Amino acid sequence: MSTEPAAPAVTAMPVSPHEAASRALTLVQLGRSEEAIAIVEDVLGQSDIPLPDKPGLRYAAAVAHHSLGNHEQQILAADACLAAARRLEEPGWMANARCLRAMAEIRTDRVDAALRDLARAEYDLSQTTERGLTSWAHNGLGYCYLELRLYELAIPHLEQATPGDDPVDAPGAPVIHLLNLAEVYQRWADEIERAAPEEADGEDVRRHRDTSNGYARRAVGAARKLGNPNLLAAARAVELVTRPPALADDSVEELRSVWADPSHTEHIGGRPTVGSALARALWRTGRRDEALEVAQEAARMSERTADWQITANARWLLTEMTHESGIEGAAAGRDYGLTLSRVLWRQRLATLHGALSARQVETMQHEMDRAQQAATSDPLTGVANRRALEAMLAAIGSTTQDGPTSMLLIDLDGFKRVNDEHGHHVGDEVLRAVATAIAETARREDLVVRFGGDEFVVVAADTDATSASILAERVRIAVSDVRVPIDDEGSPTVGVTASVGTRTTGPDLTVEDLVAAADRAMYAVKQDRAASDSIT
Repeated sequence: MSTEPAAPAVTAMPVSPHEAASRALTLVQLGRSEEAIAIVEDVLGQSDIPLPDKPGLRYAAAVAHHSLGNHEQQILAADACLAAARRLEEPGWMANARCLRAMAEIRTDRVDAALRDLARAEYDLSQTTERGLTSWAHNGLGYCYLELRLYELAIPHLEQATPGDDPVDAPGAPVIHLLNLAEVYQRWADEIERAAPEEADGEDVRRHRDTSNGYARRAVGAARKLGNPNLLAAARAVELVTRPPALADDSVEELRSVWADPSHTEHIGGRPTVGSALARALWRTGRRDEALEVAQEAARMSERTADWQITANARWLLTEMTHESGIEGAAAGRDYGLTLSRVLWRQRLATLHGALSARQVETMQHEMDRAQQAATSDPLTGVANRRALEAMLAAIGSTTQDGPTSMLLIDLDGFKRVNDEHGHHVGDEVLRAVATAIAETARREDLVVRFGGDEFVVVAADTDATSASILAERVRIAVSDVRVPIDDEGSPTVGVTASVGTRTTGPDLTVEDLVAAADRAMYAVKQDRAASDSIT
């Protein structure tokens, strides 16, 4: 029996939510997505996570599920990210959550739903000011549009993404950014070549491939600087497969070396793609028998990938080679493949039209919402106006309410003196500050209205007289606490007090009569007290 002392227990160091999200995303890049999910779930199991940290954790979970092909779990995680973003009122996280949900919808053939989510993500992105989330949203939109083969929409987003602005400090982001740009240009060239083989050496195809190779070379340099061997291998493979045909002689041996390595992922530099690139290079250098053999193996391997475009490219290359070799039956196979490619190209154009239409509809909807908000908002203070008040009272009056409705009518004491002594610009600042104080004091479901001049109204549905009196006292205190600088910051300040009248619906008071009743109550306050801070 051993008499050696037991080793001390190892206590895991606590991980902050931000560190957990960053670590999870790094693990996903390393192909260890299950570990990433475990880390996120462990942190989410804690009860005291600050709200600002929740979207990042949910986002990391969605990314991990995406990498594993768990589409429904990805949607659930994206929905949780979206819910947290809404509570946080952060459109940047909303945009990113919608992109992740759209990607899962694309992968499960719910394209219409995906286009709606992407259109909404575009709008959320337009409202985002946080640089890191803006970069991620551009990248997410670009990635989704690339998945839909909408290269015209993907490229502007991918080019605007700035990987240095990373919300959770994922170190491989700059390399992934460059590889995404390389991939979109390469895929665009590949699809043109499949749908229009006569354009294989045309200007558009050459330009797209050259651009792709330029980004791939930059990715190699970024991966080497980062010291990440996995990313460096992927970037090197991408650089090889995007080289111009004129470099076929110089590329064969390097491609052969990478082709012999079974460890590549299904990225653009994956083994089927590398095999196809090697077959092309061998073909161009006259080694046609070996080229056919490699092309056949690449086509077989491509069938095991989750990306149909990789399969399509490998199969099309093999078809072209067998056709040029004069193999019997190859011409019919080529014609059939060309027909399918052209049908897919027309389907791509139809999806592009759908995406542009969805974006236009979303823009129009938000413009209508803004117009409606402008029509029912007070331009000076930002709270509701009398038009909104009338609409709410009409809606309450036309339905059966579970409880009484209360109204507060608030009149500012001494406001005329503020205008007379300090000018209307100071008076306007006081009105804005008072409106903010009232809105922050009222409940989220209450309607705060600038009734006119220096009068405000609060409509509180399902609120009895006692609760209305308590709210009135809180509003009175909040208004009295408002102080506005007379000149610049640090100068003397000025404020006002308020008289607040309340009335509540009941057997002898209808909703239609609330305004007049609250108005009388407010004036009764002014007349019945010597000071201007009482409540009835």
